[in-house]
Amino acid sequence: MEQADRSATFDLIRGLADPDSGGPERDGMSYALQRLGDPRAVEPLTRIGRDPSGAIEVRCAALTVLESTGMCPEGSELRAWWNDGDDLVRACVLRQAQRTEADLLEPVARDPRHRLHKHAMIGLEFSFEEPRWQGYKIQGLDHPDPRVRKTAADVLCWDEPVAAEPALHRVAVDSDSDAACAAIDTLRYYHSRATLRLLHEIGRGDSERAVTARASEAGLLSEFQGEHSTIREWIAPVADLLGSPEPATSTARPRLRHQPPPVPSAAEILETYSDPDGPWAPKLTMLRRYAWPRVPAADRPAIATLLSAHPDPEVREASCGMLATWHEVDALLALTDDPNCAVRKSAVYSLRFVPMSPEIATLTWNLLTSGEVASTRGYEALATCAAHTPPGDLDDRLIDLARTDLRESIRAEAISQLGDRVEPLLHLLAEPPLVTWSVHVRLLDACRSAGMHVPDLTPLREVDNLHLALALADFEARA
Repeated sequence: MEQADRSATFDLIRGLADPDSGGPERDGMSYALQRLGDPRAVEPLTRIGRDPSGAIEVRCAALTVLESTGMCPEGSELRAWWNDGDDLVRACVLRQAQRTEADLLEPVARDPRHRLHKHAMIGLEFSFEEPRWQGYKIQGLDHPDPRVRKTAADVLCWDEPVAAEPALHRVAVDSDSDAACAAIDTLRYYHSRATLRLLHEIGRGDSERAVTARASEAGLLSEFQGEHSTIREWIAPVADLLGSPEPATSTARPRLRHQPPPVPSAAEILETYSDPDGPWAPKLTMLRRYAWPRVPAADRPAIATLLSAHPDPEVREASCGMLATWHEVDALLALTDDPNCAVRKSAVYSLRFVPMSPEIATLTWNLLTSGEVASTRGYEALATCAAHTPPGDLDDRLIDLARTDLRESIRAEAISQLGDRVEPLLHLLAEPPLVTWSVHVRLLDACRSAGMHVPDLTPLREVDNLHLALALADFEARA
C-alpha cells in the first residue's frame, strides 16, 4: 500500500462489501482504500454507505473511507444525504458539515440530548470559530456521556479558546480515562502557567493519563525552549515544579546530495496522469517536486488543461501552485468553484501570487463576506484580496473587520494587513479576548513595528498567557 497501487481499488471494494468478511479483514480493506484515495471508488462506496438495507459494519466502513479521503459530497448533495438518509448517514453529514451547512449542524450541537450530538461536536472542529460555536464545544466538556466529553476535548485542540481552559482542567481529572487523556493532550496547546502546573501534577505516576500529561508538558515547553529572558521570567513561578528540561536528542539526518527537481514534458505528464491505475503515491509526490517554472511555454497549455480538470481532487489541488507559477488565472478562477473544498482553498491561496486583478479582489472579498469561509480559508482569502487591492484602498474595510467580525482569524489577519495603520483599533487592547489573545498579540506587534504609543497595558501584564507575555515584552523592549 505504500505505493498506493490503484489497480487494487475495485477488488478491495468488492471485499469490503462482502458481508462475510470478518471485522479485522474489513478494517484492513477500509484502511487500504483510504491509502489509495481513488476517486473511482466514490460512486460504489456511496452506494454501499447509503444503502439502508446493508449491514451496519459494511456501511460504516464505506463511509469511513469517503470521510477520511475528503471525498464526501458537499453543498446540495450533502443536504440530499441529510434529507434522504437514516441516522448513520446523517451522522456522517454532521461530521462533514461545512459553514454552508451550519443550519443543519447548529440545532444538533445546541441540544446535548440529541442522539447525534457527539457527531455534531466532531463537525465543529474546523472553521466554526465564532464565540457561539466555541460555547457549544465547551458545553460538551460537561456532558454526562464521557464519549461526548472526550470528543469535545479533542475538537477544542484546534481553535484554543481561552474560555475552554478551566473546563479542560476539570476534564483532565475526569473519572473516565479516555476523556481525561483527550483533555490532557489538548492542554499542550493552552500556554498558561496554570496548565503547566496541572500537567506536572497529573504527570506523577505511571497511569495512562500520567504518561499523556508528561508528553503534553514536554510538548508545551518544547515550543518555548531558548534563552529569551521573558520566557524565563514568565515560567519562574512554576520552575520549582518543572525542573530543568532534558536536552533534546538530535534527530538530524545526514545530508543527502541535492538532486535538482526534474522538468517534465507534456508527453510525460499526459502519459503518467491519464492512467487511473497503477501506483499513485509516487505520482502525487512528483507532482509537488517538478520544476514547473522551467517547463517550456509550448508544453504548458496541455499540462494545465489535464491537471486542472483531473478527476482526482488531490491532483487538482496540487496543480494550483503550478497554475499560479504560469499565471494561468482563468484556470485558477475556475478552480475557486471546484466541487472539492481543498481544491477551492488551494486555488484562492494560489491566486495571491498572480498579477494584481480587480476581479480577484472582488471574488475574494465576496467570498469573505459571504460567511462561507473562516479559520485558515478565511484569512487566506483576506490575504489574497489584499494582494489584489491597491495599498490603502482596503483600510476602512479592514478596520471594520477587526472591530466587528466574529471570526477570530479574520480579525487577526485584518490587523496584520493594516500594518502601521492600526491606531483606530487600539481600544481593542483594553477589551477581553473574543476567543484567544491573537488580536491583542497582533496589535502589540503592529505597534512595536510602527513605534506607536499604547495606552496603559497594566491589565494585560496580569494575564497568564505566554504568547501575550512575549508580545508585551517585545513591545516594551522596542517602544
